[in-house]
Amino acid sequence: WNPFFYRHLSDSGDPLADLTPPDWVMQFGSLHAGGGPAATSRDGLPLTELPPDASNPETSSVDPVTGEVTAWDWSESGVVEMNCFLCHTAEPNNTARTEALESARFGWANTATLAGSGIVEASGETYIYEADAFDENGDLKEEHIAIQDPTSSNCGQCHEEVHTSLEEPLVTSGCSLDEWQGSTTGQVISPQRLSDSGMNLTEKQTLSRSWDVHAERALECTDCHYSLNNPVYFQESTETQPEHLVFDPRRLELGEYLFRPVHQFAQGEEADDPALANTMRRCEACHSIEDTHDWLPYKERHTEAISCETCHIPKVYSSAYQQVDWTVVTLDGEGKVDCRGTSGDPSNLNVPVKGYQPALLPRQGANGEKLSPYNLVTTWYWVYGNPERPVSQEKLAEAWLDGGDYASEVIAALDQNDDGTLQGSELTLESKEDAAFIAGRLESLGLTNPRITGEILPYSINHGVAEGDWVTADCKTCHTSDSRITQPVLLSSYVPGGVLPEFTPGTDIPDGGKVEQTPDGTLVYRMENSEEGLYILGHDRVGWVDLVGSLAFVGVILGVGAHASFRFASSLRKPRHAPVVKKVYMYAVYERFWHWLQTFTILGLLFTGLIIHKPDTFGIFSFRHVVLVHNVLAAILMANAVLSLFYHLVSGEIKQYIPRPAGFFDQAITQAVFYVKGIFKGEPHPFEKTPEKKLNPLQQVTYFVILNILLPLQGLTGILMWGNQQWPDIAAKFGGLPGLAPFHSLVAWLFAAFIVMHVYLTTTGHTPLASIQAMMMGWDDVETHKPAKEEVGS
Repeated sequence: WNPFFYRHLSDSGDPLADLTPPDWVMQFGSLHAGGGPAATSRDGLPLTELPPDASNPETSSVDPVTGEVTAWDWSESGVVEMNCFLCHTAEPNNTARTEALESARFGWANTATLAGSGIVEASGETYIYEADAFDENGDLKEEHIAIQDPTSSNCGQCHEEVHTSLEEPLVTSGCSLDEWQGSTTGQVISPQRLSDSGMNLTEKQTLSRSWDVHAERALECTDCHYSLNNPVYFQESTETQPEHLVFDPRRLELGEYLFRPVHQFAQGEEADDPALANTMRRCEACHSIEDTHDWLPYKERHTEAISCETCHIPKVYSSAYQQVDWTVVTLDGEGKVDCRGTSGDPSNLNVPVKGYQPALLPRQGANGEKLSPYNLVTTWYWVYGNPERPVSQEKLAEAWLDGGDYASEVIAALDQNDDGTLQGSELTLESKEDAAFIAGRLESLGLTNPRITGEILPYSINHGVAEGDWVTADCKTCHTSDSRITQPVLLSSYVPGGVLPEFTPGTDIPDGGKVEQTPDGTLVYRMENSEEGLYILGHDRVGWVDLVGSLAFVGVILGVGAHASFRFASSLRKPRHAPVVKKVYMYAVYERFWHWLQTFTILGLLFTGLIIHKPDTFGIFSFRHVVLVHNVLAAILMANAVLSLFYHLVSGEIKQYIPRPAGFFDQAITQAVFYVKGIFKGEPHPFEKTPEKKLNPLQQVTYFVILNILLPLQGLTGILMWGNQQWPDIAAKFGGLPGLAPFHSLVAWLFAAFIVMHVYLTTTGHTPLASIQAMMMGWDDVETHKPAKEEVGS
């Protein structure tokens, strides 16, 4: 059963038969190559051996209008054997075949496929051979033997729109069940440029790309969906291949393959048969990302998290189903359908087709879980009983209609403008009262506990691949607050009966998103990447980290501002004493080089890090280039830190940054009192600065924390974030990106606060710029005085 056709394949013993195998062949046989359920019973017997029996679903038929069940004679209708002509002839007559199936002439369906080939001709409702096609021995003449490999056109007869002509303008209605794949996804396989098609596409003149680049490159469907024993494509499963072999050269001989090819074709993650899942080669089996995508930073990390289709199918240019509402019934007995990608009736070629942006959902494949494009089709329908089953189309029509029009009771309950009919929003059950009214009518028809249920059906999008400028290549598409990954996807413009739908069981879509109703009544799905363990730089932020960091930064600025204001005011009241200074060579060349290189790299890292953290605030910068600059600056800082450590260890200058326990607290208190009190009175620095003791006690402890704790932590978290794609297991032990990135941001805030404090404290010398000049030139004007306590640096 599916909500598009609204038919339920009845099981044996089902008291309410709906869709039996004969009905299934008539309705869906055109989408099936024959054999299997069209020729064999569920017990494995030929259907022609089963006697007609109205009580047996396999030998009966149900009138979809009246619900009457009649016996079916398979010997009279014939069965549908595997139709080789459908795939292996150049011009199979699928129209004649479909007519034979829909008229219950199953036994003639395969022969009808040859109509127009010169081999058979129609004779009433049957076919006869054309004598001219055979020689005197009764053998088919060679010119009529046109067996070939299946082409994309052959595949398209059952699967989806395949258009191979470059000259004939393509015209298709994506939101139509005549094309199953087109209706569920809007995918079109054609080498034709969109601007050359016959469709009324929005901004059509600018659409110079093809519908599908693989079709443009003359690939056939079987180049990807090959026979599983084709020796050209065969690859042994890793589960059965010996561990010591990277490649097994043993192959089926070509002659053996041609004699009996396997008619099971390679499929992707969502194969109907689990045994065939992931038997198809993925994009990376043909395309090398290492030799391309030079613009993309962290290639491996991106390909681990998102599929190739995510960027290479950024938009579907046709329409597709958005919602199917079977809680109501139109006058023709069908459910109410809304399509995405178009603003009106998609069958009307004058209605503009704008296409749509697929939803991104995690898809489990052979190489792990990756975000991939989907179309989400939301459906609502009535169920009843326990276990629940869908209300039949017959019963729905009986509850809603009366003699080809809506029942008078239904019109009286739902007609809002009193015009005697139901149109637009009137044909919805948005309120619980309206839903209860229809539930009561269904209950009066003998249905137990009728109720509304809702499902979301995800349909994977794999065709319509783009290249070049049509591919998503702007980092800001995902790495901003308005990330493409987390943008809400419209599911429905209303919610019947207030029932929120859930993903259909068995679709393997992880519970990593949220279905929610917006204030205007529309229903949307929002992907929550944090639930899937995805941390998106530029999009994801931990609120308390930014709050604490910004408060620390702003607090330092306010503190510095207040302290500076008091200093200025006190200097006006009581000018500072005129100290006696002497020139001392305080900083060697390498110390100055190390200091300024570290200063500029840290400032650069803070600025580029801020852009990465909030790229939408700094839209003028290229996110990709900023990431590159950030990484280069980080490498420079690391190299500078290593060389500096070597220098300070060898020269003994390392002791400058290590506080001495003896008297340290007293000295620190003395220095703190100076900053809090003495500096406003114009008092001299409590400790004299010398080349041997350049730092005062508070500077020592500050640098000790900065150089031994914050800088290593910032470097370590940065390295783990950078190396997340090379060492994911190691990064995972530290929380992965969701744990590392917020901590990295918090330390960055603290560094920014420290720099503000550090720059301000350089102005506390005998002149505001004295300390900065000393760090630039090496010579420092040092105050000469004898403090009461042991001399340490100022």
